[in-house]
Formats: sequence, structure tokens, C-alpha cells
Amino acid sequence: MSTDPPARSVLASNRKRLPPPIRRPGYEIFIGLLSILSLVNLYLAYGPGVPQGTKQIALFMDVPVTVVFMADFVLHLLSSRPRRQYFIHERGWVDLLGSLPVVFPILRLFRLLRAWRLLRTYRPSEIFATLRRDRASTALQLVLFLVIIVVEFGSMLVLWFEQYAPGANITSGGDAVWWAFVSITTVGYGDNYPVTMGGRTAAVLMFWAGLTLIGVLSAYLAHSFLQTVTERPAEPSVTTGGDPGSPTTHGELVALADDLESRLGALRAAIQRLPAGDSEGPPADGRGI
Repeated sequence: MSTDPPARSVLASNRKRLPPPIRRPGYEIFIGLLSILSLVNLYLAYGPGVPQGTKQIALFMDVPVTVVFMADFVLHLLSSRPRRQYFIHERGWVDLLGSLPVVFPILRLFRLLRAWRLLRTYRPSEIFATLRRDRASTALQLVLFLVIIVVEFGSMLVLWFEQYAPGANITSGGDAVWWAFVSITTVGYGDNYPVTMGGRTAAVLMFWAGLTLIGVLSAYLAHSFLQTVTERPAEPSVTTGGDPGSPTTHGELVALADDLESRLGALRAAIQRLPAGDSEGPPADGRGI
């Protein structure tokens, strides 16, 4: 097949309209959920009428969220070529400012909007297919998010029951976060413990959540180590006609097929967004791609 100059110009003009291939939908969903949580924490930390202990917990739990956002910014910056493309044209500077909790935390809303725009570009079937293919990493990201959720709101729940109880030793946000973290990891130092019926009920829920989430995390790590140990050093080569730049293994061919499938989905989405009366197109003599 040949590509005439007019057709090439159409492809070049439409290439900028194509969204990036959806390789990590689980990660984008993870960042979007963390953005929602960070906005909730923003209200809990600085909103009116919020108890002081709850404000302390929201500020404590915003620390790991900030670390994830900063790592996400660095990852995008290092993988962008040129780097000004992400920092300026894709508004990476907004991600940087939004990652800092003491500057403009409300800018984290743009992270949520970016993830939403990326995900809604693709059909749900394409997103679910990618999630099934990357189910191990998706499960890990989901577990990490649930750990943050359980520790934060478990701390708030036990503090609500224990803060003013006679003989209680969980009386501040720091005590509650420490107790929740120790409980969910099933360590159980015993230096802080609930004394009320409501606090003990919250403790039972924390123990159950800790066994479940830490069990899933341990299974993921064991699967990763086992896969690394049992992985063969080299896969059977596939004849590719002698092209040194073409895929030579089954794994590379599968990765190439996944990338082509993602780009085809992006191309279909871009074509659907084109106006019906677009004057640009292949030449009138019928030649084209």
C-alpha cells in the first residue's frame, strides 16, 4: 500500500488528536481515587466544624498521598520526551504545585480531571480488557488504596468512640493512626487499645480488614518472586524476516499486538470525533492508504 502526500498530511494533522494508548488504566484509576481522597482530606483538615482529632488524622494521612503524587510527577517528567512537553504543554507544573500540600492542594482536582478525560476516551470494554491483562498490578494498586482508606477512617472511627471515654489511651489523632496502622499490619504492640464497646467493634473490623489486605499483598509479592524465579531465560525465537528492529520473541509479539490494539481503539475514537463535513481527506483520484 502507498500513502500519498495529501493522505500523509491528513494523518499528520490527526495524529495530534489521538489520545495516548491506554497502557495503565489501573494506575490512572488509582491516581484518580487518590485525588478524590486528597480533596476529602482537604476539607477534613481545613473545613469548619471538623473535630481537632479528625483534622490531625487527615493531615497525617495526606503524607503518603503526597508521596505518591510527587512520585507520579517525577515519573511523568522523566518519561516525557522532550520534558517540556509534559511540564509546560501538558501542565505538569500544575501537578507539581498540586502535589505540595502547603501550597495549592486544590490543584489536585486537575489530576482527577486528567484521569477522567483519559479514561472516558476509551470504551469500557477496552478498559476492562486491559485491567484483566494487568490484573496483578491492578490488584496491588487497589490494595494500597484500601490500606490508606482503612487506616484513615478506622482511625477516625476508633477516636470518635475512645477520645472522651474514662481510662482511654487513644485520645489524639496521632494515637489513633498509630493504633490503626499497628492493627492492620497484625503486629499488635498493645501500647494503645480500645476500652469501649464501640472501639472494640472498630478493632474487630480493623483486624478483619488487615488479614484480608495484607494477605492479598503477600500473595502478590509471592507471585512476583515466583514468576521471577521460574521465568525462562530466553523465549523461543520467531522468524521475522531478518529485520533487526522487529520483535523476535513471543513476549515481544504479544506486547506489540497489545500496543496496536490500543492505538486502533484510539484511532477509532479520534475518527468518531471528526466533524462530518471535514474537507481534508484522500485525493479525489481514489488513491490513499
